[in-house]
Amino acid sequence: MITPLHYTAIVFDLDGTLIDTWPSLFAAAQAVAPGCAPRPDVLRHALSEGIAPMFERAARHLTPTGPERAALASAMHHDYLTRKLTDAQPYDGVDIALQRLAASGYPLALCTNRDRASTEILLRHLGWQSLFRHTQCLDDGLPAKPDPQPLIATALHVAEHPSQVLFVGDSHIDAACAQAAGMHFAAHLGGYHTHAHDLRPAVVWYRHIDELSQRLAQPLPVMEVNHD
Repeated sequence: MITPLHYTAIVFDLDGTLIDTWPSLFAAAQAVAPGCAPRPDVLRHALSEGIAPMFERAARHLTPTGPERAALASAMHHDYLTRKLTDAQPYDGVDIALQRLAASGYPLALCTNRDRASTEILLRHLGWQSLFRHTQCLDDGLPAKPDPQPLIATALHVAEHPSQVLFVGDSHIDAACAQAAGMHFAAHLGGYHTHAHDLRPAVVWYRHIDELSQRLAQPLPVMEVNHD
């Protein structure tokens, strides 16, 4: 028998966890530099650090000089934001799963290394604005993940202590962040990590979000959580 997982709230990463943004991001890099972008697996790994680092990695592959590299990365970012941002699609089953988790009483939050402007555009496009009680973005004044500060701050918006909260992500950045924050981690195997062992330690690994939902018990009231 599989033991249910008990938490007070759930925090999700965005890119590679809830939505597959990789195709639209890679398309932007190719649109600016057709046929010259580095290997997809190299850029996918950089995406865990944020959109800007991914485009900077692509530009660095194409030109060694600082000014030209910065201009190229900026052009890729502009093409993405103006032409391809809302092409991203949720992973199969995510939309319904989020609605069911929220309806069951789970406070949901988002902690992403994506900037706030593009995050809010995506949430509006997907109709998810009301699903998350708090959204923590890269430019909100705290360090980027894997520094635990943004994740801890997010957890405290939905629970009394980070240990009461499950963090769901897809990369070594997310796994390291959860561990540093003292939180349990659920690993999405369909995201942007290079190897499955990058996602350790995790309390559950899943490919379809229904596999995660089936492991979650009803949310614990704050008063029932053990603070020891």
